[in-house]
Amino acid sequence: MKLFYRVSPDEYRACLDEIREKFGMLEEVDEARTMLLLDDDSQIERVIGTFDPVTDEIAQVRVVLTDESLKEFFDSVLGEPYKVK
Repeated sequence: MKLFYRVSPDEYRACLDEIREKFGMLEEVDEARTMLLLDDDSQIERVIGTFDPVTDEIAQVRVVLTDESLKEFFDSVLGEPYKVK
């Protein structure tokens, strides 16, 4: 399941930090993209956040879930997704 969220730039960093800490994820930062990864992808394949303060007005976060029961947690942190695949 892929979830796509739009997040306020003011809340973006705090949201990613909350997700990272909850699941003990590793964080990789590359320019305007932040990836959160787990060694074991049985629940969460990846979380990718993109935000460039120079060009973007809103931050975007894509979550790829293996365990669909975690959607509720991500919705509580990031808000309602604008797209679900």
